[in-house]
Amino acid sequence: MLYKPHPLQASATGTPRSGPTPLTVSFVGNASGGTGPVSFHWDFGDGTSSSEESPSHTYRFPGTYNATLAVSDLRGGLVSPAIQINSTTTRFDFRDNLTTANPDRFLRGIVRSAFIVEGRGNVSTYCSVHVNNFSVYQGDCTSFSYMYKVKRSADTETRFDVNISVRRNATDSNVSMTLTGELSSTYQTTFGVHSVTVGVALDGRLDAAGPVGVASHVAYQFNLTAGSSITYTVEVDGGLLVNISANATITHKIEQRATTIIQGDCRSASAFTWVQQSDVPSLKGKVNVTLTYIASNPGSVAHVSLELSGSIQVVASRTQ
Repeated sequence: MLYKPHPLQASATGTPRSGPTPLTVSFVGNASGGTGPVSFHWDFGDGTSSSEESPSHTYRFPGTYNATLAVSDLRGGLVSPAIQINSTTTRFDFRDNLTTANPDRFLRGIVRSAFIVEGRGNVSTYCSVHVNNFSVYQGDCTSFSYMYKVKRSADTETRFDVNISVRRNATDSNVSMTLTGELSSTYQTTFGVHSVTVGVALDGRLDAAGPVGVASHVAYQFNLTAGSSITYTVEVDGGLLVNISANATITHKIEQRATTIIQGDCRSASAFTWVQQSDVPSLKGKVNVTLTYIASNPGSVAHVSLELSGSIQVVASRTQ
């Protein structure tokens, strides 16, 4: 009698299939029938894989992923139906009124991996953001957004101590602060109202800047005489952070493809920080950063510091 082996069959499961980032999923693969030894190959849908039969895998960034199991024997192979994994992030919304009796509010939390801070208000208010005791933003929080991005290979156990403070300016105001990410400890806050929403980060905004993270960091210190300007042309491929400080009020302008992205003043003894969202493909390419010193005294000089960070290359500079 001729023996006819049973055809190769496979099944795959994953538990849990959704949860906050980082999300560790236990996958189980099963195979039956077939001819000879059976090999397993898991594709987790985030650029990583495993040859184990039943591996566990940690999704380090928010998003929706399709995990598949491929099995093969001496006669061929097959792929099991995809398992959809939803790795989510948490959005914390804090709201309050700033008055003369209630002029200050703060929020502090220990955050894991990438995160976004956003501020909104109906009138001008002052806010600051510190990460691990380092100032990353100071200025008006009527409408601002700060994004911290990490390498995809970054350790998920890394912690970032995030401190956000808001202060009333001349008039009463309604303010809101949003922290999107994973808080790895209970947060502290003096905000009167907050809510928590769990969901997938929109547009993958918490993705890393690129496969190797930050590729370059350059700093310039120079003098600008009254009426002069300097322009740096930067080739951007995955994110740009611009940090400017000066001892006098100077004007900054950031352009791309003859379109002004942002323009304004960097005042004396303060710093201006602008972060380009690297996940927006249209923002890649050449960016011009222009600094101008306009002063009533023709002989005055401004001492300026400029930092450029990201997946960038400075390709030209010119003085006018």
